Amino acid sequence: MIDATLALGMAIISLIINGILFCKVIQLKNELNSIKCSTKLTREEVQKLNERIGRIKGRN
Repeated sequence: MIDATLALGMAIISLIINGILFCKVIQLKNELNSIKCSTKLTREEVQKLNERIGRIKGRN
């Protein structure tokens, strides 16, 4: 009886921890996606950077 109760208790604790970790993973995934979107450069920005780099290289 004690073994079954202990196993059931451990299973419930494991499920609770897995649920918490799952929520954390979803939260971190959303944060990562927002960071990716905020750091993405547009074509115009890349073009301007390339022009500046070209001008700097041309000076040397």
